[in-house]
Amino acid sequence: MKKTIINLLIITSILLVSCDKEETKIPVSNSKTTNLTINFNNTVDGVPINTVSSQYTNEAKNKYSVSLLKYYVTNVVLVSENNDEFFAKNYNLIDMDRPEQNTFTLLNVPYAKYTKMKFILGVDSLRNTSGVQDGFLDPSFGMLWTWNTGYIFFKHEGSYIDSLNQTKPLRFHLGTSPGRGFVAFSLPSVDINSSLTKKLTVNFDLNKAYSAKKIINFNIDNDRQSESAADVFWIANLKANLEQSFSFGKVE
Repeated sequence: MKKTIINLLIITSILLVSCDKEETKIPVSNSKTTNLTINFNNTVDGVPINTVSSQYTNEAKNKYSVSLLKYYVTNVVLVSENNDEFFAKNYNLIDMDRPEQNTFTLLNVPYAKYTKMKFILGVDSLRNTSGVQDGFLDPSFGMLWTWNTGYIFFKHEGSYIDSLNQTKPLRFHLGTSPGRGFVAFSLPSVDINSSLTKKLTVNFDLNKAYSAKKIINFNIDNDRQSESAADVFWIANLKANLEQSFSFGKVE
């Protein structure tokens, strides 16, 4: 009996040590790095957005156009198959009127197989109310309200046809801390393993911004600027939708 108890204690100890080894993840260090280009492809139901003449229909059956579309993609994080994370610490403004801004390059990305991408849709709390800044946070890009109010995280302007068949203005300016989004989606194992710069395309679907979680009807909401108590529910709905509006496109 005594021998049996001792044997059980030994087996239990071995199992506990094994479990500890499995649960302890040691970050993999890789001194080799390269650059990775990220391209944002702006679409409506998979069709590239035309800001000049095209008209689109959302889930609420609203017909609408896009004359302006901007949003911040900041603090990109790439997650490897080992759950190691590469933090880019970038601040980029995607702008439909400036195609060159829809593509940017992450520097010194460690060699690894990356299976997930994350980023902030907006500006983090530290930089959001830090006053006049440079780069894409410069006020000249038209995305800053005031230094103490912060930045507009997402901006869509255009027009829509209402229930009386009249053309009305469409203006959505998402901001304030409750409107800051956190996007995450899977990658099909993007293998960074050479000095050649790879290009990763991310798809953004504007229609999902108005339907992914909660349908937004332009006949009810067509002019929101995140500035009043009446905007609270709209902010929450649009933020939730936007977090589901991005997906992997391709890698080349």
